[in-house]
Amino acid sequence: MPFFGKDVKSKHVLLLGFLVYLSVFVFNDGFMALDEYWIGITRYIPAQTSSVMSLVAPDDVKSPLQLLPMHAVAQLALKAGVIDPYWQYRAVIFVIGLISTLVLGYSFYLFAEFSKLDEGKRSLLYLMMTFYFAGAFAVTRPMFESVAAPWLALAAVYGFIYDHSTKLKPLLLATVCASLAFVLRQQLGFCALAFVILPALKREWKHVLWVSLLGGAFFIASGIPDYFIRGKFHYSLLNLTVYNFEHGSEYGNQSVLFYPALIFVISFFPFFIARYPDAFVKRQILKYRSFYFVVGLFVFLHSLFPNKWERFVISLIPVLVLIFYPFLDYLQLHYKRYKWRLGFLYGINIFLFFIASYFPAQKNLIELSLYLNKHPEIQTVHRVNETPGWITEAFILNKNFVFLESSKELLEKENWGNCSKTFVVGSGQAEEYKVFTDKMNLLGEFNVNLIEQLAFKFNPDKNPRRVQLKLYTGCPLSGLN
Repeated sequence: MPFFGKDVKSKHVLLLGFLVYLSVFVFNDGFMALDEYWIGITRYIPAQTSSVMSLVAPDDVKSPLQLLPMHAVAQLALKAGVIDPYWQYRAVIFVIGLISTLVLGYSFYLFAEFSKLDEGKRSLLYLMMTFYFAGAFAVTRPMFESVAAPWLALAAVYGFIYDHSTKLKPLLLATVCASLAFVLRQQLGFCALAFVILPALKREWKHVLWVSLLGGAFFIASGIPDYFIRGKFHYSLLNLTVYNFEHGSEYGNQSVLFYPALIFVISFFPFFIARYPDAFVKRQILKYRSFYFVVGLFVFLHSLFPNKWERFVISLIPVLVLIFYPFLDYLQLHYKRYKWRLGFLYGINIFLFFIASYFPAQKNLIELSLYLNKHPEIQTVHRVNETPGWITEAFILNKNFVFLESSKELLEKENWGNCSKTFVVGSGQAEEYKVFTDKMNLLGEFNVNLIEQLAFKFNPDKNPRRVQLKLYTGCPLSGLN
C-alpha cells in the first residue's frame, strides 16, 4: 500500500480530517438549496425577529423540532452580542458544523475500533471520510439532510456492531441515533426499520420488542411539539406524507431509477468495477448488510414519491463511504494493478472536493445582500428578467430597498444622478444592457463558483440565479457612503 502504510498514524489522519472539516465550515458560507434558505434560514435569521412559535407555518410540512437546533444557536449568538444577522448565520454554521463533524468522526472511529482495522486501513478509511468530494461541504451545512446525516451514519455503525455481536446495547443505541435522525429529517425514520430487520433475521424476538418499544417512545415524544404548536399530534409528518403524494408531481416526476442512478454516479461506482476474488462481493454485502439495509430502505421510500431531489441523498453520504470502503481498500492493496484507475479516481475526486468545499455556493446572492446591508442609502435596485429573483434578505437587519422590475424604457427615464437608484444585471443579460452600464459606475461584482457557472452554461433556464451579478450606479461614487 504505497500511500497508506503501517507507519502512518491514523490518529493524525483523523485530526487532519477534523481540521479539513473545520476549515470548510469556517471559510465556506454557502448554502445548497432553496429550501435550505426559505424553509430554514429565514425561520431563525435574523434572531431578533425569530421565535419558537413562528418556526413553522400553519400549513408547513416541517416539524418545529427540525429547526430548534438552528434557532437555539442563533438565539445564543444574539444573547452573546452578535447583532448582524449574517454573523448569526455564521455562528449557526460553525456550531452545527462542529457537532456534525464530531458525530461523524466518532462514527468512523467506532467502526474502525470494532472492525479492528490496522493503522493503514484506518488511515484509508479516515481519508475517505475527509476528502470524499461532497462530504465536508454537504455534511456541515445547517440543512435538514445535512444535520441528520452523521446521526444516520452512527445509527448504521451501531447496527453493524449489533449484527456482529448480537448484543442489545448497540441495537438500542442504533435506535436512539436513528430516532435523532428522524427528528432532524422525518423521512429518515423509515431507515430505522433496519434495526428491526436485523434482530428479526437473528430470531432475537426480545430484541425486536425492545427496539420497537424504544423507537415507539421516541416517535410519541417527537410528535408532542406539533400538538402544542399546531393542535395535532405529528401534524408535520402527516402533512408531509399527504403533501408529497398529492403535490409531489408538481416539482417533477422522475423515474424510480433516479436514486439508484444518482448513487451510481456520486459513489464513482464505475471505478469499483473489478475482478474481485471469488465470493468477495457477496462477503462484503453480507458483512455490511446493516449499511445496505439503511440505503435500501431510504431508496425505497424516496422512490415512492414523484418528486426527487438530489440533495436528499446527502443524508446517505457517510453510509455510502462506509459501503465502498472495503472495495477501495482492495484496490489500494493491489495498487500496482489498479494504479491508473486509482489515479483517475483520486484526481477527479480531489478536484471536485476543492470546488465544492472552498468555493461557496450562492455567493453572488449572499454578497449582494451584504453590500446592500452596508449601504442603506440605496433604496431602489432596478433588475431585468427577475435576475436576481431573490437575494438573502434575511442577512439584512433593516431592509431599506426594493427591487424594481425594469426595462430599457424605464432605465432610459430613470434619474441616475440620484444616488439611491442602482441597477443590477446578471452576466446572461450583461451584453444586452451594455449601452446603459458603459455610462454608469460599477459598485461591485458578485461572482458564482465554477460549478454554478457550468450549471448556468449548460441549463440556463433551470439556473437563472447562478450567474455573476454586477451592481451599477449613475451617481458619482463619492455620493455613496
